[in-house]
Amino acid sequence: MSMETVWLDYDVIVIGSGGAGSAAAHAASGAGASVLVVAKDPIGCSDSKIAEGIVTVRGVADDADSHEMLADNLRIAGGDLPTPEITQAFAEDSEEAYDWLRRQGVRPRIDNDRGAPRALPIPLGGHTHRRSVGHDNGGLSVGHAAWNAIVQGAGIDYLEDAWFLDIVTSMDADGRTVLGGLVYDAGKGRLLAVSAPAVVVAAGGLSTLYFPNTDTMRGNTGDSFALAMRAGAELVDMEQVQFLPFCLTSPPSYEGLLAGEPATAGFLGVIRDAGGKLILDSVMLRTRAECAAAIVKAVEDGRGTERDGCYLDLTANVKAERSGVYYRNFLETSLSSVMVTVRQALGRAAAECKEQWEIRPGAHYSMGGIRVDEFGSAVSIESRDRVKGLFAAGQAMGGVFGANRLGSTSLSEGPIFGTRAGRAAAALRGKKNEHFTSRNTDAFEIRLNHYRGLLGRSGDKAGSSLIRELQRAAWKGIGPARTRAGIEKFLRQSANFRHDAKKIAISDEGLWNQSLINYVEFVNMLDTADAIAISALQREDSLGAHIRLDGGTTSVLFEKAYSVSTYFDEEMNLKVGRLPRPPTPWQRVLTHILRDRKRKLGMKILRLLPVSLQDRILEKRYRAVMGNVELDGVKPKSVKMPQEIEREAA
Repeated sequence: MSMETVWLDYDVIVIGSGGAGSAAAHAASGAGASVLVVAKDPIGCSDSKIAEGIVTVRGVADDADSHEMLADNLRIAGGDLPTPEITQAFAEDSEEAYDWLRRQGVRPRIDNDRGAPRALPIPLGGHTHRRSVGHDNGGLSVGHAAWNAIVQGAGIDYLEDAWFLDIVTSMDADGRTVLGGLVYDAGKGRLLAVSAPAVVVAAGGLSTLYFPNTDTMRGNTGDSFALAMRAGAELVDMEQVQFLPFCLTSPPSYEGLLAGEPATAGFLGVIRDAGGKLILDSVMLRTRAECAAAIVKAVEDGRGTERDGCYLDLTANVKAERSGVYYRNFLETSLSSVMVTVRQALGRAAAECKEQWEIRPGAHYSMGGIRVDEFGSAVSIESRDRVKGLFAAGQAMGGVFGANRLGSTSLSEGPIFGTRAGRAAAALRGKKNEHFTSRNTDAFEIRLNHYRGLLGRSGDKAGSSLIRELQRAAWKGIGPARTRAGIEKFLRQSANFRHDAKKIAISDEGLWNQSLINYVEFVNMLDTADAIAISALQREDSLGAHIRLDGGTTSVLFEKAYSVSTYFDEEMNLKVGRLPRPPTPWQRVLTHILRDRKRKLGMKILRLLPVSLQDRILEKRYRAVMGNVELDGVKPKSVKMPQEIEREAA
């Protein structure tokens, strides 16, 4: 059966309908462009919708929280890999991005004293200031905002249940230029050839590569990165895959689901190995990468549980009579969906923090991505032409977070860079010429014939089975713990998978051809996995989320930072290179390090104090940001503290 081909014409194509894609579509439409949104899932059903719903907003709780401080937090936590212009753009636009979310229907609680959205009482991992705003409905509120921006936006057409197959480009004396793209509209059983001078890639990340060890949407099959590489773009920092440290190990139906952030640990939470030995304290002040590294190394040392996990011990937080009330209130109001998951999976005692939680890292986010500038436009090394008309936003883009993503930043990143990319893409609508309006260009026909030729192909392999084999191999070879031998073994396995891909049987059905979908996603996952592997080989020492068990640890203060770039050459061979990164001025790095060590020392001292004294100190800290809390018959009262305790609480 041959599949119908339909030709369409737009100014901008947006791939993905989450926080980034919706903002890009809304901005492009607002600038006068005709826009088509292509989404595998229902509009707005993305990682943004299943997230905890916490958003970074600079200055929301502290007037001293400057643009420079937020940009420094991003760059230093990211090992100096983030692009300075991009982190500065993030810092400058976070407030406007949050205002955009509010205009689309997001409703925060309000701090009446400041007349501003209420920030969480504890800075999330890696932040030096309280700047994270939570929402009662969690990510559902952000998902609805995305839906609202697209479905109720003017001039935006959208497709659901549609797989974007390839970005179509042309090559001439002026370099490589976007012509549009091919789409498999599964719901109607047809191929779409869509001409457009601009494509915004906002199709999410790659974490399904590690299933079941992930808490993300199952559609995260690396489409963003594979599509961009095949179109001629570069990727950057692909070895930096963020593994959330606290994901559940059991029961099977809850395996991989999120069980909290470093902030979940409160002031007294710690991580312990299977034998109860302390492996990391001051957890609340740690980055996600630090916590994940501690767990991974303990497991590799043979100190993990039977399920290759460790234990998050929060019990000390609830033993104190007065501050424990505040801590429980913090969990229930700021991390409510996490606590529901924990209660369902581990039981009431665990949800009340009376028992330890067995946890292990799970794939959560790709800090690496398509190499772009601060406006989301693809850039390349000097020896290569950039792909004109290609943009990226959200998790699809690299250069924002580098080696570690701070908590609550992804839901800000989406509208920040989605808006920037959408506006820049819309500016190309006047660039249309005969390349974009002709329906029969060779470039389109070549790719159309490729996919037509797949239909009805016989073979002895099933795409779904190969995907599961790839996931197991990826977890072992390029998962949270890496060695040269393991990475090289994975690359050999990947070569075999590519051979097997040619043997996948594909139905000739037009309507909802699942075998075709499995094939497309399997190839995208392979391309993405190879980019991770070759980047991981290039970076021989540990840095941030990239943990090399057979190497040293990179020092941000004393070593020159570089990013790893990957791309396909003209023969579709994967190439790799290094991109020098400008360092954060050493004075600011040193100030950050000294402040961080001082805070962690204060936390260590706090843990050694008598429980009654801990309780008084922590009650004052919580009350300073949460006000009075009355629970379980315990009513907080004003406490006069000695001068030395006041200093410790500061």
